[in-house]
Amino acid sequence: MKIQTFVLTLAVSTLLTAGMANASGPYQITGTAESRSAGLVRTEFTVRAGALPLDRFKMVRLKRQGGEPHGGSILFLPPLGTTFSFYEQRDENEAPGTSIAEYFALRGFDVYGYSPRFEGIPAGACEAGVIDCSAMAAWDMQSQVDDITFVRSQIETLHPGTKIVAGGASLGGILAIAVADAHPGDYEGIFPWEGMLHSNDPQVLALNQGYCAGLQAQLAAGLIYDGVGGNVFKEIARMARLAPGGLTPIPLFPPNLTNHQVWVGTVAVPTPGPATMPTPNYVFMNGDPAQNRLFFASDARAEENISRFVNYIPNALVRDVSCSLAGVETQFTSNLGQYHGWVLMIGGGRGFGPYMGDQLAQFGTTHKVIRLEPNFGHIDHMMTPQHRNFVERPIYNWALRVFAD
Repeated sequence: MKIQTFVLTLAVSTLLTAGMANASGPYQITGTAESRSAGLVRTEFTVRAGALPLDRFKMVRLKRQGGEPHGGSILFLPPLGTTFSFYEQRDENEAPGTSIAEYFALRGFDVYGYSPRFEGIPAGACEAGVIDCSAMAAWDMQSQVDDITFVRSQIETLHPGTKIVAGGASLGGILAIAVADAHPGDYEGIFPWEGMLHSNDPQVLALNQGYCAGLQAQLAAGLIYDGVGGNVFKEIARMARLAPGGLTPIPLFPPNLTNHQVWVGTVAVPTPGPATMPTPNYVFMNGDPAQNRLFFASDARAEENISRFVNYIPNALVRDVSCSLAGVETQFTSNLGQYHGWVLMIGGGRGFGPYMGDQLAQFGTTHKVIRLEPNFGHIDHMMTPQHRNFVERPIYNWALRVFAD
């Protein structure tokens, strides 16, 4: 379906600008655009977050046409490497209403999303000096907490008095923990899905202490972003989609492997690195290279999702995650005892799941639970064609209880 996009009315812009007076930071909404599809209204806000050109991010609102939503508000936070578009990916038939975000909006929730500052930077632009990317040096976890706090203030402006739950997959779950720590009274519930910032496990601590030290050294040497890893991952997925049986042209891998074998090996085999193996036995998706297949994920769904990856990841952000998991950094978890809202943690047995109990114990609330799928990898909940059973319905049923409390 063709979607027509147009600039929103001055009245809405004026309303949001007025709401900024109560938000911290140099934030200013500089543009709004609206589109309509499948009985829903999608509004995208561009927010300036600093003096440098790249200091900007996107906020998205999705709601049913014809009046205000009758449910509470749900704020989706993005995984590392992607944006709010993660929650807008439809099923393989592209049927309207099949994305996670649409699922909640069609059921009366007021849906919001945050897309980080590193969205939309063209590949190679930083290395070539086409764009001044020096702003990335300051794009750490705290900068994202600040951005999300501004988004939270705008939700209150757009939907006064609404109850709000926040969460998401991977980094999205990690950010939910960090904002609950920073502002424990702002959220009725959070749902960290395959994400954590704390562990007492000696293996997790040792693994991440190495990553933390390495990232600290990179930053000290002036290496402020990774512009390689995500793009290699995208190329692996692209080749597996276009020519699964062809021999890989990527020189990082043995030339006798097919593109699909490289794909399965990359996502289903534990790989050292701060963004790839933060816990022992961790894989993105469970599968077997010998059988050349994934056990739960749809190849097409996973490959399409990875095509949405951004081109740059700020090292300061990954440093904060790794150093927190190493026990070196406690800034983003030290206040969780003051959080008394609801917590739903969703984990996979081949991801963060077996180690999330220590994180859950830090919350001061009694309304906390973990849903563990023992055989799932880090992102299998989303990549299986049966994602409704593992993501949408559990979060929906939990959110109804939160909003009714």
